[in-house]
Amino acid sequence: MCSLTESELEPALVKTRLDPNQVEICKKCRINKPVVNLRVNDVYCKDCFLSAVHHKFRATLGKNKATRPGDQICVGYSGGGASAALLHLLKTGIESDEKRLMFVPSVLHVDEGVILNLDQHARIENIRARCLEAGSHGFPVFVSLLEDPARVYPVLDLANPQLNVQFNRELGEGLQSALLNMKENSAKEDFVNTIRRRAILSGAGAMNCPKVFTADHGTKISIDLLAGVAMGKGVNLSHETGFRDTRSADGVVLRPLRDVSGKELALYAQFHKLNFSPDPNISTGKESLHSIRKLTEEFLVGLQADFPATLSTVFRTGDKLQVDTSESTDTCVLCEGPLDTAAEMHNALQAAYWSTIVSVKGTKLDDDVLSSNRLATLDLANLRAETDPSSRGTTAKGSSTAKDCSTNGVCSTNGDCSTNGDCSTEGESATECCGEGDGSCKTTRPLLMKDVLPLLCYSCMRTAASYRNIETLPKSLREAIQRKRNRLEMKTEIKDFLL
Repeated sequence: MCSLTESELEPALVKTRLDPNQVEICKKCRINKPVVNLRVNDVYCKDCFLSAVHHKFRATLGKNKATRPGDQICVGYSGGGASAALLHLLKTGIESDEKRLMFVPSVLHVDEGVILNLDQHARIENIRARCLEAGSHGFPVFVSLLEDPARVYPVLDLANPQLNVQFNRELGEGLQSALLNMKENSAKEDFVNTIRRRAILSGAGAMNCPKVFTADHGTKISIDLLAGVAMGKGVNLSHETGFRDTRSADGVVLRPLRDVSGKELALYAQFHKLNFSPDPNISTGKESLHSIRKLTEEFLVGLQADFPATLSTVFRTGDKLQVDTSESTDTCVLCEGPLDTAAEMHNALQAAYWSTIVSVKGTKLDDDVLSSNRLATLDLANLRAETDPSSRGTTAKGSSTAKDCSTNGVCSTNGDCSTNGDCSTEGESATECCGEGDGSCKTTRPLLMKDVLPLLCYSCMRTAASYRNIETLPKSLREAIQRKRNRLEMKTEIKDFLL
């Protein structure tokens, strides 16, 4: 056992900071006086620093063979310094006389004013400001709304943007209601990040851009990696922290700035005097205990101040994560990542299931079930079905739950519907399926938590469990869940007839 204490280890780990008066020459060129101090002891002059940032950006694109000449690229612009730096790097690379970038970028700004409960006038002013900032780089600019991402509006006059954005009040209120019905702030942040990524990919599809550039930098990726581990993302970490995110069928998300730190991008934007004004989000100005990600950010950034290799160590650890090619073809209906909930070995998910079963049934469980010798052979699915309150068709004796019927809300069973959402009445047959055999049946049934959870990965399960009412999900997600649920039910019905 090691006998060294933290006080004995600390002097060997903490580097002594340089005295600015003793710094004379740039670490790289050995000629000019340095103006930038990175990682405590690494000092560079302005020209060497800017050249290094350009090299990291170009090297990331080159070694990953991400683009080809003529590719249409959608660049996500949020209004922050990293997004502004990305646009400037693209402009410099395209106008360069040496190894010029040959793809064609277009800028997409997704307005998120709906989650901040801004009125239409404030949202229009914010969108106009983002368009002026992005348009200064000379690329075509498009705008979409977080609540209605399928509709993309081109900005014709970049010098004086005249926007004809149409706000859908129903969709906006639906998204606000979805966030208000979530109990945990960590789940809210994760949900917003998920729908933002889906919105960017949806907008890129409308722009005919199969590839998307985002301004995720090394600092953000390191924070996302540790926060993702804490939130149980597991199998999706390689998608969320790697260079490529291939989860969606609509396009590929690429991260060309992942080798550049947030500090480097901030200095780059300052040296080039870039004009940007980041919009606040749901966690802006909150204390560190607001969410798991805020706490992780404070921990890593604070540790980086004394241990300059902290972020790079976490980041390089994330580089070793790879996508498992043997993953299930089933995907999560929310984040579109592979499902990781069908594991037969003991894991955290099964432990959570068992904890729920014991909490609900308690002393009603048989002694044989509680025996440690039988835990390996327990049928948790059946035990969960017995303890799931959402599987019951009535909320109280004599109270009607017609909303759980599959006959468009019409129930002729004298106020008592059958369980599992099936209304089987005598003398009346169920309506015929109006779909086309592809799971697109339009028969409306309410969403129950027990129906939604099997369609989600472990991390998204934790997010969905934070919902007070699963029916408050955005309309597009509810439709996707209904569609996938119908497909699974159809597959179960015909599986005995398949060769």
